[in-house]
Amino acid sequence: MRGLSSFSPSHPPKTIFYPVCCLTYNTFIMATTYPENYTKQLQRLEALLNDSYKTYQHAIDHVQSADLKELLRSVATERESILAELKSRIRSMGGDPEHDETGFLATLQRGWQGIKAAAAGSGDQGVLDSCRSSDVEVLNGYDDVLQGTILEDTELKTFLASQRLTINNALIELDARYFKLFKSDPSF
Repeated sequence: MRGLSSFSPSHPPKTIFYPVCCLTYNTFIMATTYPENYTKQLQRLEALLNDSYKTYQHAIDHVQSADLKELLRSVATERESILAELKSRIRSMGGDPEHDETGFLATLQRGWQGIKAAAAGSGDQGVLDSCRSSDVEVLNGYDDVLQGTILEDTELKTFLASQRLTINNALIELDARYFKLFKSDPSF
Protein backbone atom coordinates (compact mmCIF):
# COMPACT_ATOMS: atom_id res chain seq x y z
CA MET A 1 0.00 0.00 0.00
CA ARG A 2 1.36 3.44 -0.89
CA GLY A 3 1.44 6.28 1.64
CA LEU A 4 -1.89 6.95 3.30
CA SER A 5 -1.51 10.72 3.36
CA SER A 6 -0.33 11.29 -0.23
CA PHE A 7 -2.84 11.73 -2.98
CA SER A 8 -2.83 13.35 -6.38
CA PRO A 9 -5.47 14.65 -8.82
CA SER A 10 -5.13 11.52 -10.95
CA HIS A 11 -5.64 9.27 -7.92
CA PRO A 12 -8.26 10.84 -5.65
CA PRO A 13 -8.67 9.32 -2.20
CA LYS A 14 -11.01 6.38 -1.85
CA THR A 15 -13.11 5.84 1.23
CA ILE A 16 -14.27 2.38 2.30
CA PHE A 17 -16.73 2.21 5.15
CA TYR A 18 -16.50 -0.63 7.62
CA PRO A 19 -19.01 -1.24 10.39
CA VAL A 20 -16.74 0.35 13.00
CA CYS A 21 -14.22 2.56 11.22
CA CYS A 22 -13.44 4.45 8.04
CA LEU A 23 -10.14 4.41 6.10
CA THR A 24 -9.16 7.01 3.51
CA TYR A 25 -6.25 6.33 1.17
CA ASN A 26 -5.28 6.63 -2.47
CA THR A 27 -4.77 3.01 -3.45
CA PHE A 28 -7.24 0.27 -4.07
CA ILE A 29 -7.33 -2.49 -1.48
CA MET A 30 -9.25 -5.70 -1.99
CA ALA A 31 -11.34 -5.75 1.19
CA THR A 32 -13.60 -8.31 2.77
CA THR A 33 -17.11 -7.39 1.75
CA TYR A 34 -20.30 -7.64 3.73
CA PRO A 35 -21.63 -10.55 1.66
CA GLU A 36 -18.53 -12.59 2.56
CA ASN A 37 -19.17 -11.84 6.23
CA TYR A 38 -22.84 -12.64 5.71
CA THR A 39 -21.90 -15.94 4.11
CA LYS A 40 -19.85 -16.94 7.16
CA GLN A 41 -22.75 -16.06 9.43
CA LEU A 42 -25.16 -18.07 7.29
CA GLN A 43 -22.75 -21.03 7.31
CA ARG A 44 -22.80 -20.90 11.11
CA LEU A 45 -26.60 -20.99 11.04
CA GLU A 46 -26.43 -23.86 8.58
CA ALA A 47 -24.32 -25.89 11.02
CA LEU A 48 -26.78 -25.18 13.84
CA LEU A 49 -29.75 -26.14 11.64
CA ASN A 50 -27.95 -29.31 10.56
CA ASP A 51 -27.44 -30.24 14.21
CA SER A 52 -31.08 -29.53 14.94
CA TYR A 53 -32.29 -31.57 11.97
CA LYS A 54 -30.17 -34.54 13.06
CA THR A 55 -31.45 -34.18 16.63
CA TYR A 56 -35.03 -34.47 15.39
CA GLN A 57 -34.19 -37.40 13.11
CA HIS A 58 -32.71 -39.33 16.05
CA ALA A 59 -35.50 -38.25 18.40
CA ILE A 60 -38.17 -39.79 16.17
CA ASP A 61 -36.69 -43.22 16.88
CA HIS A 62 -36.68 -42.69 20.66
CA VAL A 63 -40.20 -41.54 21.50
CA GLN A 64 -43.04 -43.91 22.29
CA SER A 65 -46.06 -41.77 21.48
CA ALA A 66 -47.26 -42.02 17.85
CA ASP A 67 -48.63 -38.47 18.12
CA LEU A 68 -45.26 -37.20 19.29
CA LYS A 69 -43.46 -39.11 16.52
CA GLU A 70 -45.66 -37.35 13.99
CA LEU A 71 -44.89 -33.94 15.50
CA LEU A 72 -41.16 -34.66 15.45
CA ARG A 73 -41.37 -35.84 11.81
CA SER A 74 -43.19 -32.64 10.91
CA VAL A 75 -40.59 -30.46 12.63
CA ALA A 76 -37.72 -32.46 11.04
CA THR A 77 -39.27 -31.96 7.59
CA GLU A 78 -39.74 -28.27 8.29
CA ARG A 79 -36.14 -27.99 9.52
CA GLU A 80 -34.91 -29.75 6.38
CA SER A 81 -36.82 -27.24 4.24
CA ILE A 82 -35.36 -24.28 6.16
CA LEU A 83 -31.90 -25.80 5.76
CA ALA A 84 -32.39 -26.17 1.98
CA GLU A 85 -33.49 -22.52 1.72
CA LEU A 86 -30.48 -21.39 3.71
CA LYS A 87 -28.08 -23.47 1.59
CA SER A 88 -29.59 -21.94 -1.54
CA ARG A 89 -29.10 -18.45 -0.11
CA ILE A 90 -25.47 -19.24 0.77
CA ARG A 91 -24.85 -20.44 -2.81
CA SER A 92 -26.49 -17.31 -4.26
CA MET A 93 -24.07 -15.20 -2.22
CA GLY A 94 -21.08 -17.10 -3.63
CA GLY A 95 -20.49 -19.26 -0.56
CA ASP A 96 -20.12 -22.98 -0.05
CA PRO A 97 -23.02 -24.34 2.00
CA GLU A 98 -21.12 -27.49 2.84
CA HIS A 99 -18.25 -25.49 4.36
CA ASP A 100 -18.08 -26.17 8.09
CA GLU A 101 -15.85 -24.27 10.51
CA THR A 102 -17.95 -24.86 13.60
CA GLY A 103 -17.15 -28.45 14.49
CA PHE A 104 -20.40 -29.97 13.25
CA LEU A 105 -19.41 -33.53 14.13
CA ALA A 106 -18.50 -32.59 17.69
CA THR A 107 -21.77 -30.72 18.15
CA LEU A 108 -23.72 -33.58 16.61
CA GLN A 109 -22.01 -36.05 18.89
CA ARG A 110 -22.89 -33.97 21.97
CA GLY A 111 -26.50 -33.71 20.82
CA TRP A 112 -26.71 -37.41 20.10
CA GLN A 113 -25.24 -38.27 23.50
CA GLY A 114 -27.83 -36.02 25.11
CA ILE A 115 -30.65 -37.78 23.28
CA LYS A 116 -29.33 -41.22 24.19
CA ALA A 117 -29.04 -40.22 27.85
CA ALA A 118 -32.47 -38.66 27.87
CA ALA A 119 -34.04 -41.59 26.07
CA ALA A 120 -32.46 -44.04 28.49
CA GLY A 121 -33.80 -42.35 31.60
CA SER A 122 -36.73 -40.08 30.95
CA GLY A 123 -38.69 -41.41 28.00
CA ASP A 124 -40.58 -38.98 25.81
CA GLN A 125 -40.05 -36.04 28.18
CA GLY A 126 -36.27 -36.41 28.04
CA VAL A 127 -36.26 -36.66 24.25
CA LEU A 128 -38.48 -33.59 24.01
CA ASP A 129 -36.17 -31.75 26.36
CA SER A 130 -33.22 -32.50 24.05
CA CYS A 131 -35.19 -31.21 21.05
CA ARG A 132 -36.18 -28.08 22.94
CA SER A 133 -32.53 -27.46 23.89
CA SER A 134 -31.52 -27.84 20.26
CA ASP A 135 -34.15 -25.30 19.19
CA VAL A 136 -33.02 -22.81 21.83
CA GLU A 137 -29.45 -23.11 20.52
CA VAL A 138 -30.62 -22.48 16.94
CA LEU A 139 -32.76 -19.50 18.00
CA ASN A 140 -29.79 -18.03 19.88
CA GLY A 141 -27.73 -18.38 16.69
CA TYR A 142 -30.38 -16.53 14.68
CA ASP A 143 -30.57 -13.82 17.34
CA ASP A 144 -26.78 -13.35 17.21
CA VAL A 145 -26.82 -13.00 13.43
CA LEU A 146 -29.86 -10.72 13.35
CA GLN A 147 -28.30 -8.34 15.87
CA GLY A 148 -25.13 -7.88 13.79
CA THR A 149 -24.36 -6.03 10.59
CA ILE A 150 -26.84 -8.19 8.69
CA LEU A 151 -29.43 -5.61 9.75
CA GLU A 152 -28.14 -3.44 6.90
CA ASP A 153 -29.46 -5.90 4.31
CA THR A 154 -33.23 -5.63 4.69
CA GLU A 155 -34.08 -8.50 2.35
CA LEU A 156 -31.67 -10.91 4.05
CA LYS A 157 -32.84 -9.78 7.48
CA THR A 158 -36.47 -10.48 6.48
CA PHE A 159 -35.50 -13.92 5.14
CA LEU A 160 -33.71 -14.86 8.37
CA ALA A 161 -36.42 -13.39 10.61
CA SER A 162 -39.01 -15.50 8.78
CA GLN A 163 -36.94 -18.65 9.35
CA ARG A 164 -36.47 -17.72 12.99
CA LEU A 165 -40.23 -17.29 13.43
CA THR A 166 -40.87 -20.75 11.97
CA ILE A 167 -38.35 -22.32 14.36
CA ASN A 168 -39.80 -20.39 17.29
CA ASN A 169 -43.31 -21.64 16.44
CA ALA A 170 -42.00 -25.22 16.49
CA LEU A 171 -40.46 -24.57 19.91
CA ILE A 172 -43.78 -23.24 21.20
CA GLU A 173 -45.49 -26.45 20.04
CA LEU A 174 -42.78 -28.58 21.66
CA ASP A 175 -43.15 -26.61 24.89
CA ALA A 176 -46.89 -27.26 24.90
CA ARG A 177 -46.30 -31.01 24.45
CA TYR A 178 -43.49 -31.03 27.00
CA PHE A 179 -45.57 -29.36 29.69
CA LYS A 180 -48.54 -31.58 28.90
CA LEU A 181 -46.29 -34.61 29.55
CA PHE A 182 -44.89 -32.91 32.63
CA LYS A 183 -48.39 -32.39 34.05
CA SER A 184 -49.13 -36.08 33.58
CA ASP A 185 -45.84 -37.09 35.26
CA PRO A 186 -44.59 -34.32 37.59
CA SER A 187 -41.74 -36.52 38.86
CA PHE A 188 -39.76 -35.50 35.76
